[in-house]
Amino acid sequence: MNQQGHRRNDRQPSFGHAWKQTFGTSLAMPRANKWVILSLAIVSLLGTGAAMAAWQVSDSKTQDRLSDINGNIGSNGTVTGRLTEVRDRIGNNGTVTGQLNDVNRKLRVSPRSNTTTPEMIATPSGEEALNAMQPLSVPLTMNQLCPTGVTTPLGLQQNQLCQTLARTELAQYRFSMRMFQRAQQNYDRLKQIEDRRRALTADDYANVQYNTNELLALTALMDNDRDRYRTYMSAYEARVEHINNSRTALTRNAIKGSGSMNLPSF
Repeated sequence: MNQQGHRRNDRQPSFGHAWKQTFGTSLAMPRANKWVILSLAIVSLLGTGAAMAAWQVSDSKTQDRLSDINGNIGSNGTVTGRLTEVRDRIGNNGTVTGQLNDVNRKLRVSPRSNTTTPEMIATPSGEEALNAMQPLSVPLTMNQLCPTGVTTPLGLQQNQLCQTLARTELAQYRFSMRMFQRAQQNYDRLKQIEDRRRALTADDYANVQYNTNELLALTALMDNDRDRYRTYMSAYEARVEHINNSRTALTRNAIKGSGSMNLPSF
């Protein structure tokens, strides 16, 4: 008896017993049929499986999204690693400011100091000076340069060629003097450009580039002037040679008594 009573005391109190001790009344619960209990258990298991399946689907999408984010962050899989990659691309110093400082150092131009533009070759003066309009200090008239000789067809033609030659040589001289004056103007522009460049500091990037463009434009203009001068000088020289050949041909034909005495057109 005592052993059985001891066993009853060792049993855990039931839920109904605890309810009665707490609220003072017994909990009346309907007795369920075993088939009902079995049905509820099956429904519970099925509901748990559906919930687990839904969780698994949602978790798979989450994992895919995390994989995409991980790929976008960087090959090393961390935000810190991605920042390290960006820092390596920016520069060895690892900062945008440091990279800008590198660019600033590369673009820095040391100002030119204690330098001057070489002086232009001095213009001849005194007896060596040249008049812009007349090659001779004592100008001569056309009649003095080409006096009228014998009033024959040959004499008139030779006089006409002489005057054409004199005008051509005078035009060649005057064009050379204009180009000489143009060279002086180009030198003055060059000196102004170099003076402005010497006034620039190491941080005047835009002004240095503008100054360089001015210098390039002046160089192109001087090249064009040189080509123009050479072209005209060649044309004048060819004209002078042609006139002299024509004078020689007229004299030769007059001596031989053959050939045309017509003058070439100029």
